[in-house]
Amino acid sequence: MSEPLKVTCPHCGSALTLDVEAGVVVEHSPPAVHREKVDFDVRLKEIEADKRRASERMAEAMRKEQSKGRLLEDRFRKLVDDAKKAGDDGKPIRDIDLE
Repeated sequence: MSEPLKVTCPHCGSALTLDVEAGVVVEHSPPAVHREKVDFDVRLKEIEADKRRASERMAEAMRKEQSKGRLLEDRFRKLVDDAKKAGDDGKPIRDIDLE
């Protein structure tokens, strides 16, 4: 009989003792490092803060999008006014018209 093989699980970090000949796990010990327990109320406050930050970002994006439309409209009106002031009321000359 061979000696048992001791390995560490790469996924969870638990220590396993294997019987190579039988192909079974003989012993299992959970990982030494445990997750820190989180208080429900603390986590709830963190989630609410995340929601507030997300809604603030969304509101800022909406304000930017609304002002973007006004800015584009103002630029368009300015260009139209400039075109009217230039007095360019004729058709554009095409290459075929020059022949």
